[in-house]
Amino acid sequence: MCPELHLLNRSDEEVLVARAESLAQESVEEQVGDTVSTLLFRLGEEWYGVRLSDVREIHREYRLTTVPCVPDFVLGVVSIRGEILSVSDLARMMHLGRVAANRTQPPAIVLENDETEAAIVVDEVGDIADIPTGSIEPPLSMVDRLQAPFVSGTAEVGGRLVGLIDAGRVLEPVGGPVRA
Repeated sequence: MCPELHLLNRSDEEVLVARAESLAQESVEEQVGDTVSTLLFRLGEEWYGVRLSDVREIHREYRLTTVPCVPDFVLGVVSIRGEILSVSDLARMMHLGRVAANRTQPPAIVLENDETEAAIVVDEVGDIADIPTGSIEPPLSMVDRLQAPFVSGTAEVGGRLVGLIDAGRVLEPVGGPVRA
């Protein structure tokens, strides 16, 4: 798979095929250690990415149930095959505004780590890119201090600057400890 970004206007099936190919090659890439497979997504006009190893699945259709007395970025919960997951608006969480309101149901990316699972909504799901680890830079100094804890680095992918999201930070419990 070419490490260049082939973004935009790909069907769900093409994205899933690309993900399957990436997962099939993941063990080889991990042994070499020179690339990071990353799922790209858009919030507003900016592109971000999250390590593919932190992504469990993507949902385009789901039934959201709101929950009272939660922070404004928590949109509610969903049941996925009997498992209840919280759903957060990543743009609001990062103080970027909100996911585009013109969509009735934005795509949801389910993230997971050893401790928890949760879904984030984004404006658009892009492609999977293999980013050379040597090309990952520290977060830009122009990143707003409210966004900084969520961005672990930046990389150029297909001529675009992509902010790499720290999935562990996104998955922290509301009111939980803030990592340095």
